[in-house]
Amino acid sequence: MSKIGVETDQHVMLNYKPAGVVERILAYIIDAFVLGAYYLVLTALSELGRSADVNPISPESAAVSVIIYIMPIFLYHLVIEVLWNGYSVGKWFMGIRVVKLDGTRPRLSSYFLRWLLRPFEISMTSGGIALMAILINGKGQRLGDIAGKTCVIKVRKNARLSDTMLKSVSDDYQPTYPQVAELSDGDISVINEVLKSRDKYDYATWLKMVSKTRNLIQAKMGITEARRTDQGFLDLVVQDYNALHGKVN
Repeated sequence: MSKIGVETDQHVMLNYKPAGVVERILAYIIDAFVLGAYYLVLTALSELGRSADVNPISPESAAVSVIIYIMPIFLYHLVIEVLWNGYSVGKWFMGIRVVKLDGTRPRLSSYFLRWLLRPFEISMTSGGIALMAILINGKGQRLGDIAGKTCVIKVRKNARLSDTMLKSVSDDYQPTYPQVAELSDGDISVINEVLKSRDKYDYATWLKMVSKTRNLIQAKMGITEARRTDQGFLDLVVQDYNALHGKVN
C-alpha cells in the first residue's frame, strides 16, 4: 500500500502508512475478546444473582439486561472510537487508529458511517467484503471508511523517552521562552513529529517543513524575533515546555 499524506492541525504534511490487513484482523480479534470477556463477566454476575435469590427476569431486570448486555456490545466500536480519538482496544494494541483523509479528527458523522456499514461489511459477510475493499482500495479503506472519508493508519507505539513530547531537563533548568505556556500537548507532539521525520523526506523538503512549523509555533507563542536556527528553536521550545509542565529525569 502507498503512504497516506496526512495534514496536521498546524498544516504540516506528514506521511503515514495505511494499517495492514493482518493488523486490522488482529485488532478485530482483540476487540472480540474484550467484548467476550465483558459478556462472561456479566453472565457470572447474573449467576451470582440467581444464587442469591435475585429474580433476573423481572420487567425491571429485563430492561436493565438489554441496556447492560446488548447496547454496550452493539455500540462498542462507535462509542470507543469517538471517545478515544480513533482507537479501540484492539487498534491501540496493534498501533493503528482511525483518522480522516484530510488529517483532521473524524467527526461523529464519519465514525457513524463507518459503524453503520460495519454489520454488512464484517458481521454478515465474515469480513469478506471489508477485506476485498481494503485490498482493492490501496489506502487501507473499507467501504465504511470510504463513506466516512476516513482511513486507518499505523502509529508509533512503545516509544522511548526521546520519541515522546517530553525531554529530560535538569532540575535547575530555566526556560528561555515562558511563552510556551500558550502551547498545547498537541503542538509539542507535532514539533516532535516534524523533527523526527528527517529520514522520510529529502533534506530540502524537510527544512521547509521545519521552517513552516517554526513560524507557526512562533506566531502562536507571540514571539516576533528568536535568533536561533529553525531546528534549534523548536528543540528549545520542547525543552521549555517540559520545564513548565513537569520535568522528566
